Amino acid sequence: MTNDFFKNLTQRKNWNKRSILMFIGILGIFLIFSGNSLQSNQKDIPAVESATQSISAEEYTEHLEHSLTQLISSIDGAGEVQVAVTLESSTQTVYALNQKEEETEHIILNQAQGQNALIEMVWEPEIRGVAIVCKGADNIKVCSQIIETVSVLTGVSTNRISIAKMS
Repeated sequence: MTNDFFKNLTQRKNWNKRSILMFIGILGIFLIFSGNSLQSNQKDIPAVESATQSISAEEYTEHLEHSLTQLISSIDGAGEVQVAVTLESSTQTVYALNQKEEETEHIILNQAQGQNALIEMVWEPEIRGVAIVCKGADNIKVCSQIIETVSVLTGVSTNRISIAKMS
């Protein structure tokens, strides 16, 4: 039945304005209902749970060093690579505040299960510098590619990236 409907729909030659508007209306209603059913199937993750899963500065540094080491070692001519990343500060958490006239207090969640302040935003640490030691550091082209890659990925300016030859 559905195939016949679409076959007749595509073969119809004399479309009038009323038919077109009716088709668009039916299509719109279908899209509205299908969109609502897709949204209801998604799992809602509370913002508090996702914000509390932020990683420590040490874990962030280790992850960044590991990722950069893998990427830089895949650059042609870089050879064996070691990477060290230093951070400007640790992760900073901003808590939501409720301001009433001259009084300011944190917004508290789950008072029955323990006092947890509502996290408004988590700032990742800013990278201070990146030091790279690799076998291919004597090749200017390789150094240039490494500096450009690290700068693009981390947002660190090129004067904060150091490359040295591995012994």
